[in-house]
Amino acid sequence: MKRGTLIALGAFAVLLVLVLATRERQVSVGVHKLELPKLDKAQVTALELTGARNVTLRKEGEGWIVADPGKPDAKYAADENLVTSAIDALREVRNPDFVSDRAERLAEYELDDAKGLKLKVIQSGGPAVELVLGKASKNGGAYLRKAGSNDVFVHQGRLDWTVRKELKDWRKRRIVALEMDKLAQLTVRSKDGESVTLKAGANPDEWSLAEGTQTPAGFRFSSQAAQQLALQLASLHAQDFLEGDAAADSATGLGEAHDSVEAQLKDGKKVVVHLGRQPDTKDGSGTVAVRVEGDAQVYQLPQYAAAQLRKRLVDFRDLSLLRFDPQKVTKLKLQAGGKEVLVVKEGQSWKIVEPRKLPDGFELEPSQVDMQLAWLRSLRADRLVEGQVSDGQAGLASPAALVEVSVEAGPDQTLRLGKEAPGVANGGKELYARSTIDALTYAVDEGVRARLAQGLELFKRRPQPSFAGAGGQMQGLDSLPPEVRKQLEAQLRAAQ
Repeated sequence: MKRGTLIALGAFAVLLVLVLATRERQVSVGVHKLELPKLDKAQVTALELTGARNVTLRKEGEGWIVADPGKPDAKYAADENLVTSAIDALREVRNPDFVSDRAERLAEYELDDAKGLKLKVIQSGGPAVELVLGKASKNGGAYLRKAGSNDVFVHQGRLDWTVRKELKDWRKRRIVALEMDKLAQLTVRSKDGESVTLKAGANPDEWSLAEGTQTPAGFRFSSQAAQQLALQLASLHAQDFLEGDAAADSATGLGEAHDSVEAQLKDGKKVVVHLGRQPDTKDGSGTVAVRVEGDAQVYQLPQYAAAQLRKRLVDFRDLSLLRFDPQKVTKLKLQAGGKEVLVVKEGQSWKIVEPRKLPDGFELEPSQVDMQLAWLRSLRADRLVEGQVSDGQAGLASPAALVEVSVEAGPDQTLRLGKEAPGVANGGKELYARSTIDALTYAVDEGVRARLAQGLELFKRRPQPSFAGAGGQMQGLDSLPPEVRKQLEAQLRAAQ
């Protein structure tokens, strides 16, 4: 290589190094950046919102409280998760897009003193972080600026909606904090004076009635119903809060006889939830006042949530109609609507014995047998029919539907459905039902008979969905890349 060429290449290399070394400094001239003080999440002690919102959040002990700056003495427990989310969202503000530095445009972005939401985050041993948040951008995100600066940026993250909340929206709505494995017992008391105590077992599904509880003849206790009550109590969240005259005992019904639920923990502590007057609404709407013993705050629950806590002994009745291990079933017989199906297990496979002649093209799907057994095992009556009802009165001598389940090394189980049972409150239709699980008479939804009347259709192999469209191509895949589409089409065809 000629000496002149080498010299030129060397000079070029030197120039390139100089350009690279000075490029960042040169392009940074005149560039607007949002630079915020470093935020240490563990050291944050307060968040102050002023302007479009007026809320103060302050750390006290291990928790957070929220208050109106104009009424600092009226403070409430804050939802710590919401505070943490807001701090995390602020830490995510990095390199937002610059929009403008003209002061006269701040009002346009709602970043002026009249409409801006001012956020100040105070941290112990460090500088405060101060921002002003404006309106939403047309292209997503929200406008913001650093307090004291006219530089406007648009941030695409979640900061704006995590902090733009009214005072009550910051409040802690979890009414009680219970850990399921710490529960020892539950006691439900009705305003009529009835009291029922439930004892927790070693496992979640091992609840029992307290020793000595008087139960009606034939009563079967539902551990599942007790567990559902415990779960509802442990996850209780307020819909809203009552203050002033609206929270008075005379207005809520908490000053008169009312329902309550008491949870006793294994360490001896108790949590008592008092339920106020039930609203007089036919559609189940409205709210119920709730107070926790030792807490002056009165909460509001939706009526349907409060109803799940208003329990009586009858609500813990086991309404299951069949009880068997699906893995040990050897025979299943269904009769309804003039149709009969008998399915027998041979080895590890199922075979249809009745009807002897199957429709042309019919193919048994074994998994459908397992599905029907699971459904029958989970079947629950709607209610217990009070009083004595004979087979003739209930139409059970010649049942409208019949289920027979044979179990290995166990007695056969039978379920019979009869005539329509009167007394349905919601305008639906129920049928009398009786099974070998006990001697009582129940009412079940008419839909049970309708399902059993499907007969063979319950066990039929379902055709694979067709993906073929015009020209034999599979529909819905047009947007995929050609190679990906071809591979997916081949896999779907192979599975058919």
